[in-house]
Amino acid sequence: MKNYLYPAVGIIAVTVILVLVNEFTTSTFIKDYAIILIIAGMLLGTWLSKLSDKTNDNA
Repeated sequence: MKNYLYPAVGIIAVTVILVLVNEFTTSTFIKDYAIILIIAGMLLGTWLSKLSDKTNDNA
């Protein structure tokens, strides 16, 4: 069974960081960069879930 928790947490974390940066600072992100960072968060979460699956199989 695939674990979709880590990619979701990655997407949510990156999105929250981008929203906080846009709201509380004078700098803003271009929408294209924001989408790229959200996708990167998803891929990081996918990588973490695969890594945790490998460690659980070895234990």
